[in-house]
Amino acid sequence: NEVIVIKDNKIINKKIETSDITKEAKDKNGYKYYMLKEIMEEPVVLEKTLEKYLSNKEELPDISSYEEIHIVACGSAMYAGLIGKSLLSEYANKKVIVEVASEYRYQNIIYDRKTLVILISQSGETADTIAAMRKAKENNIDTLAIVNVKTSTIARESDKKLYIEAGPEIAVATTKAYILQVAVLSLLALKATKSITLEEKDNIIEEIKNLPKMLKNILDKKQEYFEIAKKIYKEENIFFIGRKIDYAICMEGSLKLKEVSYIHSEAYQAGELKHGTISLIEENTVVFAVITEDDIKDKTISNIKEVMSRGAKIFIISNDTYQGKNQVTVPKINAFMQPILVVPVLQLIAFETARLRNCDIDKPKNLAKSVTVE
Repeated sequence: NEVIVIKDNKIINKKIETSDITKEAKDKNGYKYYMLKEIMEEPVVLEKTLEKYLSNKEELPDISSYEEIHIVACGSAMYAGLIGKSLLSEYANKKVIVEVASEYRYQNIIYDRKTLVILISQSGETADTIAAMRKAKENNIDTLAIVNVKTSTIARESDKKLYIEAGPEIAVATTKAYILQVAVLSLLALKATKSITLEEKDNIIEEIKNLPKMLKNILDKKQEYFEIAKKIYKEENIFFIGRKIDYAICMEGSLKLKEVSYIHSEAYQAGELKHGTISLIEENTVVFAVITEDDIKDKTISNIKEVMSRGAKIFIISNDTYQGKNQVTVPKINAFMQPILVVPVLQLIAFETARLRNCDIDKPKNLAKSVTVE
């Protein structure tokens, strides 16, 4: 199981790694698009990933002793990191910095506290994220990787690693891997949380065990999302608004829409509307609002009324019921896992919108699945 390689006139013995990916895992299994297949696989891969960590087959590290946490990633992985930041800040009382890897690698980072750098990458070969990891290691900073590919560079070189069980993800726009990244970050935050009792934690874990079934029920409502797509697919500008963790959800929803449908889309903090963004709102401008945060929902509703008064066409995704016909309601669950029931709705709306626009959904123009160069 070894091969001899000559590099710089030196003999290097290389171990041959054999992939365990099956033909079935790489097939479309009756679906026309890999993206749709991968979205519909989310309950299965979520259950597999959750079971592994909840049963302690693989132990989650306790990150509560770190004084500062840096979450470094690119694209959707970075948006998953924003959800991790929200949960770690809110419930584990941690100082968390989320940074795009291409910026982090070139910044003068001052490591003056006990710091953990969490690196998130589906492929484990993202060039900027690898460079950010090596920067941290050069400064003797602990690294923790959340990756899907176990033989990847980031998996090999990071100090600790947590593997998601997404299997092959072939569509360029990530869906199931993103959901699992959020799930693992949420479990890390739950373990690090000291502000809730053991009984409350146990109740949350019991709810988490039912999450895959709840997610499947949400995905089965594809017709509902198709009806929304029919109302927006001819648009060229769409906005997403939310606060706190809802804003992080909006970032991913907006990215997914622009990636596969080519509609210009932006996510904004709802509280920032009056600081410039609301000037873009006019009659029939489409605005998606995400509302799951109980302590701030009244503020978001006020922002919705502001854009509606300027003629905006509002679509609400929430775990509560509001007046209006353009709403998707998801079950209300614990804050640690709530985003996992919201983002797939936005994934399917983006997919259906792209399908109506006859886009190349699995291979959007100008994009690559793994960005291995700067």
